[in-house]
Amino acid sequence: MWYERIVNNPGDFYLTLGLYALVAIGFFFVALLLLLRWVRYAQRTIDERDIWNDESKAVEHQRLHLLRRYLRRTFYILAVALWFGLVALEYQVPVIYNLASAIRAWLNTGGFGTLIRIGVVGVVTFGILAVVRRSAKILTPTTGQRFEREVARAATIRSIVESTARVLLAVLFVLYALNELGAPVSTFLAGLGILGLAVSFGAQSLVKDLLNGFFILAEGQYGVGDVVRIGELSGDVEAITLRTTTLRDLDGRAHIIPNGQINMVSVMSKDWSRAIADVDVAYKTDLDKALEVFQDEATKLYEDPEWKWRMLEPPAMLGVQTLGASGITLRLLFKTLPKEQWGISREFKRRMKARFQQEGIEIPYPHVKILTEDKE
Repeated sequence: MWYERIVNNPGDFYLTLGLYALVAIGFFFVALLLLLRWVRYAQRTIDERDIWNDESKAVEHQRLHLLRRYLRRTFYILAVALWFGLVALEYQVPVIYNLASAIRAWLNTGGFGTLIRIGVVGVVTFGILAVVRRSAKILTPTTGQRFEREVARAATIRSIVESTARVLLAVLFVLYALNELGAPVSTFLAGLGILGLAVSFGAQSLVKDLLNGFFILAEGQYGVGDVVRIGELSGDVEAITLRTTTLRDLDGRAHIIPNGQINMVSVMSKDWSRAIADVDVAYKTDLDKALEVFQDEATKLYEDPEWKWRMLEPPAMLGVQTLGASGITLRLLFKTLPKEQWGISREFKRRMKARFQQEGIEIPYPHVKILTEDKE
C-alpha cells in the first residue's frame, strides 16, 4: 500500500516530493513568465489606443490588473494540482490516483496533440485579431488637433469593428476548443439556435435598436464627439453602440438612449457651425455708430490669430434684428468650425461689453414708466 511505501522508505518519499515540487514550481514560473509578457504587450496596446481617453485607458489597465491577479492564482492552483497528481500517480493514492490516471491516459491517447492544436489555433486567433486591429487603424485614421466629424465617426466604427471581431473570434475559438475536447458542440449550437428563435419573438425592440444603430453608423448621421439634440435631451455623444447612444449633458449626467427610440436628431457639429451674436443697445443710441462699432469689433476678433483659425468666413453683419421692449437688438453671424460657435459667441460678447463701455454706448435695461391719474 502507498502508506507502507512511505513508512518503509521515508527518504525516497521526501526526495520524490522534492523532485515533483521542482516540476510544479517550474510549470508555475514558465506560465507566470508567459503571463507577464502578455500583460506587458496588453499594457502597451492599451497605451497606444488613440480612440480611448485617459479615463478609458485607466479602466482597461485596472481590468488587466485584475485579470493578471486571477490568472496568477489559477496558475498557482494548477501547479499545486500538478504536484498532487504526480505524487498520487507515484504512490497510487486512492481517489486522487483514479483522477490522475484518467488525465494521464487522456494525454497518452492524443491529449497532448489536442492541447497543442488548441494552443496553435489560439495563437492564430490572436494574430487574426491583431491584424484586424491594425487594418481598422489604417483604414480609419483618427489623428487631428481639432474636432472633425469624420475622425469621430472613424473612431466609432473602429471601436465597433474591433469589439465585434473580438467577440466573434473568441466564440469561434471556444467552440473549436470544446469540439477538440469532445464536447457535443453540434447539440449545443442546435439548442442555442432554438433559444435564439424563442428570444427573438420577445425582443423585437432589441432588433429595432440594432437595425437603427446600424444605419446611424453606416450613414454617419452622427458620431462620438458630436453635439446633438435627441428629443428633449442634448449633449456630447460619448458613446455609440449598435443598441444605444450615450449623451453627456452640461450637468455631467449620462443619458443612455436606445437607438430604436431615436426618431429625429439635431446635430450641432456637422461639417460647420454658426455662432449668432445678438447685442442690445438703448433706443437713444446712434444706430449707425453702434453698427460701426459692432462691425469693427467683429473684424478685430476675426483677425486675432488666437480666434481666426476657428472661423471659416469673415463675420456677416445682419444689422437690426428686433425692436424690443427696452432696446434694439443687433445681430451678427460667425461661420465656425464644428463645436467652436459657443466659445466665439462668449468671447465676442465679452469684447462688446468692454467696447460699448469705452464708446459710451448704453446697454439697455428694463424701464418702467408709471402714469398716475390726476384728481381734481
